[in-house]
Formats: sequence, C-alpha cells, structure tokens
Amino acid sequence: MPLLTLLTDFGLEDYYVAAVKGTVLRLAPGSQLVDISHQVPPGDVETAAFLLAAALPSFPAGTVHLAVVDPGVGSSRRILAARTDGSSAHPPSWIVTPDNGLLTPLLPSLVSVRAVERSALFLTAPGQTFHGRDRFAPVAAWLLRGEGGEELGPEIADAVRLAVEPPRREPGGIRGRVAHVDRYGNLVTDIPWGWLPASPSPVVEVGSAPASHWTDKRVTHYAEIPPGETAFLPGSLGTVELSMNGADLARHWNVGRGATVRITMDAGPGERLTLR
Repeated sequence: MPLLTLLTDFGLEDYYVAAVKGTVLRLAPGSQLVDISHQVPPGDVETAAFLLAAALPSFPAGTVHLAVVDPGVGSSRRILAARTDGSSAHPPSWIVTPDNGLLTPLLPSLVSVRAVERSALFLTAPGQTFHGRDRFAPVAAWLLRGEGGEELGPEIADAVRLAVEPPRREPGGIRGRVAHVDRYGNLVTDIPWGWLPASPSPVVEVGSAPASHWTDKRVTHYAEIPPGETAFLPGSLGTVELSMNGADLARHWNVGRGATVRITMDAGPGERLTLR
C-alpha cells in the first residue's frame, strides 16, 4: 500500500487538508495517508523544515512526503521532487515541496533534487491560490502510483536554502541556537549531544547578555529534574535540549526559536557567563 505523509500550515478549520487528501486518493486510490502536522504557523517555512526532518527517518523506504508550506504560492517559485534514498532492494522515498528552503536540513543527505516541469500533471483550476491541491497533490499521486520520478523534470543543484548558521565548536566551548520550541516549552537546540564532554559538566547559556539564562545541571530524562529547576539533557533527536520540571521553559525564560545557545567547557558550576 503506497504511503504518503502530509505536512502543511493549512490548519484544521478550513477545507484545505481534506481537498488535498481527496485529490491524492482520487488520483492514487488505495494510498495510506499519515499526517505529520497541519498546525505549522502560517508561512513558517523554518518550522516546517524542522518538523519534516525530524519525522522523516521514522518512515519506511518508498514513502512519499508532501510538505506544503508555501507563502509564494502562485509565483514563479519552483516545485521540487527530492529523492531521499533507494536501492535495488528498496524503493526510493520522495519529498514534494516548494523551493523555498523547506528542504534545507535534508539537502546534505538527498540523492537528487528535481524541478518539476511535467505540467501535464497539474489540474485545471479557477485560480493560482491552491497549488497544494492543484499541483503538489497530483505530483505526489504520480509518485505514489510508482511512476518515475526522473520523468518529473531535470536535476538541479541550486535549491533555496534557509539562512541558518550551523552549530560550531569554538575556543572554550560550542555555539548553536534554539532550533525548535516544542508544545511543552522545551528548548530543542541544534547542538549534537555527542559534542559535549563526559566531564566536567559544561554550562549551557541561552540568550544574549545581559538577559541570558543558564544551567549547569545535566540529566538523562525529564523526571530527574528537581521541581522548578532547569536542566539540559539528550533530546529525542540526539541534540542538546533544555527543560524545566513542571513548567514551560520557553515562556519562563522568554526565549524562542533562534535564540543563541553557548556551551562553555572551562567555566565552573554556577559561574556567570558572558556571551561575546
């Protein structure tokens, strides 16, 4: 049974999600549909990119992923079909998405990225405001039917990238950023947990001085954090995560996505840090 995941900023109050699903099922009958999320903030490509990259490894080979967060709908922005894997033993997986940076976290691991030019697949529509239904869904259905992705259009090497700096090691520590705030208020960073030394315990600071916040408490799971305190731990994506027991840390510290994170190795526990 062909499998499609769907990620959008359409919400659940309008007909948009149902129309996309109905189009896919009409053009690729028997497909199984799995929702990643439809609650991406409107036009928030960076959140969509994070959620797609986080969810994608959980799905089997051969899955088609349709991600439509498309503030440039109706413009000349390209539609992309990206191949994530595939071999003689396993069918390839594909991602269908607008060329607006949504693929950024996945680009290093993609086998190929194609600009969709097979316009014969597109549905006739009264306007140019719903490409999720009229263009993206038919392209996804083409792939779900097992048709060749190579026939969709030429390979490209200039997919749009989000302007996000990767984490980096620096003298005395590591610098990264808050990549995501989950619904519990946990701060998910982009810093790999494996970059941290086993000892001594580093100090993790979030934000910019003088309004920054810090903790030197390392734990392995949420229940290990003393009530009302803050700690850092290895998150489910293998990156450093900060959490507060029984409270929304993002709200408590008044920080959000993009906040600077600095991990200092040479400061003693409780020593005040200064971001440069």
